[in-house]
Amino acid sequence: MTADVQRRSLSIVIPVLNEGTAVRTARDAVASAMKETLPDTRYEILFVDDGSTDDTFSHIAELAQRDPSVKALKLMSNCGSHAAIRAGLEHATGDMAVFMACDLQDPPGLIARLVEKLAGPYEVVLAVRSSRSDGWYERLTSRLFFAVMRCFISDQIPRNGASMYLLGPRALAALRHFEEKNMTLESLFVLMGFKQTAIFYHRNARTQGESKWTFQKKIKLFVDFFVAYSFAPIRFVTLLGVSFSVFGAAWTAYIVGRHFLRHDLSPGWPALLSVLLMGFGVTNISLGIIAEYLWRVLDETRKRPRYLIEAKLNLK
Repeated sequence: MTADVQRRSLSIVIPVLNEGTAVRTARDAVASAMKETLPDTRYEILFVDDGSTDDTFSHIAELAQRDPSVKALKLMSNCGSHAAIRAGLEHATGDMAVFMACDLQDPPGLIARLVEKLAGPYEVVLAVRSSRSDGWYERLTSRLFFAVMRCFISDQIPRNGASMYLLGPRALAALRHFEEKNMTLESLFVLMGFKQTAIFYHRNARTQGESKWTFQKKIKLFVDFFVAYSFAPIRFVTLLGVSFSVFGAAWTAYIVGRHFLRHDLSPGWPALLSVLLMGFGVTNISLGIIAEYLWRVLDETRKRPRYLIEAKLNLK
């Protein structure tokens, strides 16, 4: 690791939601890892409370009172983990910034490996899951999700996904210029255009708390990926419409020709009903996809803030 990288200050952003005393465990683990692996690097641990309804923020406040390196933002409502991470990155004071989960499935010891990789031409370093101890459902849905993302958005997105990202000074500064509200950080890092590299690790099983990623949140993230960063859905609707138009024209020609040549057609209500149902289905799907784009255009033009801050700790 170069001395220049070691001299840089580091912000460690940790979004939290109803984590309770787990914030203490996370803080102790991060502080211990930094002391052991990056003893010469100045750092801050920036917790972002994403609208917790329990005593999470009071635990953070106690930590911040005793340790000035612990800082915090409390958002007025639950805005989602990506918005919480964005808030942390925008208020980070370090030259570099990394974000990680509070559940310690991604060990804090990875931070030093990420920082070491930042030397040279790279501005973004990913911690990519080479394997994981999660259940079969989490592994399957994650693999399918990222396979679709690689197909429709960019093959630079890791096959197994990444849970930790380290941003260098230029990437961190550039990120603050993006104002999209319905954003996904993974795709944005790809579209920013900075050179990326990765480290690989085994993701631990969850030992405390439970995942805040509900099925509804996963669906929203999936839709945001598509609508915010890809024209593939609109292209798909166009191709689907053309395909059904061609099929409909060919089917009509067949019906007319057979009627005049063989005179053996039955009334065919089942076939007609099937065609009508398929047609209505395609129409509704098309309208739904277009409506998603229009809704996001409306949402962006309102210029509503991505988040509102209720309180700050050890931050100006």
